[in-house]
Amino acid sequence: MARALLPVLARHTGTPDRCWFGLWNGYGRWDWGRFATFGTPGRDEVLSAGRLADAVSPVTLDEFAELPDLWWPQDRAWIVGGDVDLASTYVGGSPELIADLSSAADLEVRPVAPGDPVG
Repeated sequence: MARALLPVLARHTGTPDRCWFGLWNGYGRWDWGRFATFGTPGRDEVLSAGRLADAVSPVTLDEFAELPDLWWPQDRAWIVGGDVDLASTYVGGSPELIADLSSAADLEVRPVAPGDPVG
């Protein structure tokens, strides 16, 4: 799913080479001491930066690697959000981005509204 998102997201940002990533620091097999952190409700996230394609790079290193919970480009054109305890991934962005995602053959897309429950 993450790999299928990459080309669509890249079309909707001017900064695909400068993105930010948040990864839950609760994965016990990693030492996050040298990374900056930030808080989200119920989680502390490790902050890292890189290219959009780097969002899926941990998988090439380790088949059990965790992908970032949050990703967004420097220009803040969109945001991708998920969580270790969720079955869904959420994407916020322009109506054009959402339409592009909805037409992507490799993605299952359902619109949500601000008041919808997360799950």
